[in-house]
Formats: sequence, structure tokens, C-alpha cells
Amino acid sequence: MSSQATQTPKSNEPTVLQRFLAEVFGTWALTFFGPASVIIYKSLFNWTGFLFAVGAVFGFIVMILIYILGHISGTHINPSVTIGLLAVRRFSARLAGIYITAQIIGAIIAGLFLYAFYPILGKAVYFGSTLPGSGISPAEAVGIEAFLTMWLVFTIMGVAVDKRAPQGWAGFIIGMIVAVDIWVGGPLTGSSLNFARSLGPAIASAIAGEYLPLELIWVYLIGPILGGIIGAALYEYMFRPAR
Repeated sequence: MSSQATQTPKSNEPTVLQRFLAEVFGTWALTFFGPASVIIYKSLFNWTGFLFAVGAVFGFIVMILIYILGHISGTHINPSVTIGLLAVRRFSARLAGIYITAQIIGAIIAGLFLYAFYPILGKAVYFGSTLPGSGISPAEAVGIEAFLTMWLVFTIMGVAVDKRAPQGWAGFIIGMIVAVDIWVGGPLTGSSLNFARSLGPAIASAIAGEYLPLELIWVYLIGPILGGIIGAALYEYMFRPAR
């Protein structure tokens, strides 16, 4: 048997390394471009225009990444998605650990990029960090984040996990639910839906000497993960998606 034959992959399945790199890259892109839009548009638009623009950027970047990387890693780019799928046995524990590690690494890289690109402008908005809005307590923010993330993961279950779903629409629909969640919940909590998305800007803020986002990062750990589990479980046990 030739050495070429022994090195030929047996299938077109992505390797674990390729999946890992796709999650690092995807989470970095989401956590850089999304918060960067917060930094940029906050100084350009009034609140209504700002919220629409930011929601659109987040929705578009998620849609783009799904079409680029969906066939490699599934484009989780979010611990809430990975943990939600794990909770309903739609994802392996071994891969879940690899994915979450990749997502955290991607978020850290994005935080460094945010600080490098916007060292002055970014400080005014904590580098695009998510924080509870005026009059919203941290406990209330946890509940709001759980509710918003539930809808995200419920949507993912319906259009990407359930094989009965129409093919080719997952990127567009998931991008839209991200945008809608931001348009509805942005003034309340920042609509993180994603611990990694919140971690990157919080790291950039800490580098700049602003520690408030890190002090409240637990809100965006507990809320989205809880919502991800609820969203996946609701769809799984209400509709029993085809395997």
C-alpha cells in the first residue's frame, strides 16, 4: 500500500482540528465585528438607529458564518448552543469540551483585537460590552437573557438540527432571530445570548482599566446557558426532531 493511499481520508468529514479552528475563527469574527459595530454606531446614530444597525450587523455576521463554516463545525460559536445541544443528547460531551474551549479562545482573541483597533473610542461603550440597562437588576438580566437565548436555540433546533426543516434557510433564519433578539432585548441587557460574545469586550475593557463588564460577566454566563438548555429541551420534547 502506498504512502499516498495511507494518508487519504476515508471520508469528507471534517477533522476535530478543523472543527476546533472553525469555532475559534467563527467566535472571533462574531465577537469582533458585532461589538465593533456597537463602538462605531454609538457615536453616529440616535438610539433607534443605533439599535437597528447593531442588530443587523450581528444578524448578518451570524448568517455569513453559518454559510461559511456550517459544514465544518455546525457554526455553534456560542457555548449556549453547544451546551443546549449537549443537554438533549444532540452533541457529544467530548466535542462539547473542544468547542467551548475554542469559543473561549476566539472570544479572548476578539477582545485583544477590539482593544487594538479602538483603544480610545471603545472605552466610551466598554468596547461593546453587554450590561444590564437602566433599572434592570442583575437577577432580572439573567432572566431576560435566558428568555432571549431560549428563542435562539429553539430556532436553531427547528431549522438546523431537525432534519425535516427546509434545506438552505438555516443561516438566514438564525441570523434573523439574532437580530430580532437584539432589537427587542438590546436596551434591557444588551442581548448577549452568548457568554463568549460578552467575554471578549469585557476583556478589552479590563485591559483598558474598566472592570464593570467583568464584574457582571456571570449574568451572561448563567442566563444564556440556562436559556440554551431550555430552548433545546422545549423543541426536543415538544416536536421530537427527526434524527
